[in-house]
Amino acid sequence: MKPYLALFALFILSASSCVKDRVQNAATGPVVVGDRKLIHYWSFNTGADSASLAVPDTSIGGGHITFTYFANGYTDAVSPGCTLNLRRGADSGTGLRVRNPFSSWVLHIPTTGYKQPIIQFAVQKSNSGPSSNAISYTIDGNNYISAGLAASSVTLTISWTQYSLDFSGIPEVNDNPNFAIKFSNSIADTLGGNNRYDNISVDAFAK
Repeated sequence: MKPYLALFALFILSASSCVKDRVQNAATGPVVVGDRKLIHYWSFNTGADSASLAVPDTSIGGGHITFTYFANGYTDAVSPGCTLNLRRGADSGTGLRVRNPFSSWVLHIPTTGYKQPIIQFAVQKSNSGPSSNAISYTIDGNNYISAGLAASSVTLTISWTQYSLDFSGIPEVNDNPNFAIKFSNSIADTLGGNNRYDNISVDAFAK
């Protein structure tokens, strides 16, 4: 093989490897939700602490957020928020800032009467914030797993990025009042900075 052909083949192999690595993460950009109905949505445009920011703009079935911190970690609002995945006429306003040291936070999104949910959100990190969060979910309200997910983590950068998690292929989350998603830090990623989330939406078909 000529030298330049060998180099070209090596380039193609490297590029393919990079693409393979990327698709292990959650899907980026908006997705088509079809005839699904918006059943939960957080714009984080009102409130300034964990209690108020945990309350959704709209929810069918009692959506809410819970936080678990190490030591003196806490949650507040970050300004400005993000323009990605705005729903219900909301503006960018503010976003959810989870300050280190934090262990995890859980998005409780019951699907009672609904099926095949798609979750979308925007996320970024501060300069020194964790660069990834692990993703898991529960169907019984206690045990968290990642079985069936196309991604077990979400990558964070200093730029806002929209991600989507499609649970259409996991029937156990359908019509489930215990369905929740956990975003977790490793102990090594709890030393400084913060992660920011905004405009979290959950769309699902009526059962």
